[in-house]
Amino acid sequence: MFKYDVLRETWIYQEIKQQVQEEEQQHYLEEQRQTLLKIAQTRFPRIESLAKKVAENVTEPSLLRDLIVKISTARIEKEARQGLSSLLEC
Repeated sequence: MFKYDVLRETWIYQEIKQQVQEEEQQHYLEEQRQTLLKIAQTRFPRIESLAKKVAENVTEPSLLRDLIVKISTARIEKEARQGLSSLLEC
């Protein structure tokens, strides 16, 4: 057994580990939100407020990732707006 293996079995270690994971997930979500907003602002500035509204409400990392791809590959503003609006309707 390693020096700290005993500590990994304690409730406090498990609690701290869970808290750290939750904080990391929130940080990751915030980075994805900022990425989405930067892409929207750069490519389609007129839908920036819509992108911000959607980004604030999406809490699922996979949805944000898919949305980033949709907005970054949209050829015209209408496609980007539809991608964002579809998440507001859910």
